[in-house]
Amino acid sequence: MDGWQTLDEFGFDHVLADTAGTALVMFGQPACGACRGWYRLLPQWLEQGEAGLFYVDVARSQALANRFELFQLPAFALYRHGEFHCRFAAPFQADAVRAALAAALLAPAEEEP
Repeated sequence: MDGWQTLDEFGFDHVLADTAGTALVMFGQPACGACRGWYRLLPQWLEQGEAGLFYVDVARSQALANRFELFQLPAFALYRHGEFHCRFAAPFQADAVRAALAAALLAPAEEEP
């Protein structure tokens, strides 16, 4: 779908390290209904250029699911200038996503899981 770049464990670190600005990574899988909703609507909810959107299918990239200690889907990680910034969470509403993104970017960076 438009707006998303797919990542796997082989290019994950390299691609994100080369990504300027803000990057939001969604960990999901095709069988997850909530994941499909986020995948479909998130590009519409964010302003163009507000954040690059990346998708990881954890069914195919189990090493990344283990690395990020994922227990429920979808899960999100926010990167800033190629560096992990924080885990990201927001209610499933456009305004809430934009507000949570702004607040997360104002907070200090966290250590990558």
